[in-house]
Amino acid sequence: MAARVMTARFRHHAVYLAVWALLALTSPAAPAAPEIAEENAVKAAFIYNFAKFSEWPDDPWNRSPRLRICVTGNGSDLTEAVAALESKPPVRGKAVDVRLLARADEGGQCHILVITGRASALPVLQSLGSAPVLTVGESDGFASAGGVIGLYMEGDKVRFEANPDAAQRAGLKLSSQILRLARLVRDGKGGR
Repeated sequence: MAARVMTARFRHHAVYLAVWALLALTSPAAPAAPEIAEENAVKAAFIYNFAKFSEWPDDPWNRSPRLRICVTGNGSDLTEAVAALESKPPVRGKAVDVRLLARADEGGQCHILVITGRASALPVLQSLGSAPVLTVGESDGFASAGGVIGLYMEGDKVRFEANPDAAQRAGLKLSSQILRLARLVRDGKGGR
């Protein structure tokens, strides 16, 4: 009798596992959410490290007692990951302050402006002119369009490209660590 009950429980458990496995394999939303969250956490970590390995002119750097990281764009899960940077240790003596901008033309008040989403960032970049802002974006061709650093995916890894022309125009100095790890691009047709 005990063996029969054990076999019935095993079959029930096996059926449960088979159904769960089938749902996990056929549901595209199940594995995508953790992958997207991890991708955005990696992008946010890059942004934090860009702040540590970049130099601003003295006036804009000293203008605020906090490192101002601003986020704008057409919405993205990256916004949440960047907001979590406020809990990170200070960067060169400045606590991290993350702001969500309703209007991209307010980006000149920031040390770093993260432009989220895949839409063209060219209007935002043009509105900044040569303001000393480290622009970071995730749209295709962001850096060659005049952004300082563009984030992109290569397979399942987050990579970045840097545009030394855009950094120089903004009066920023990117460290050799950034330049060594980045894919370097120059201004394309849309450079600001």
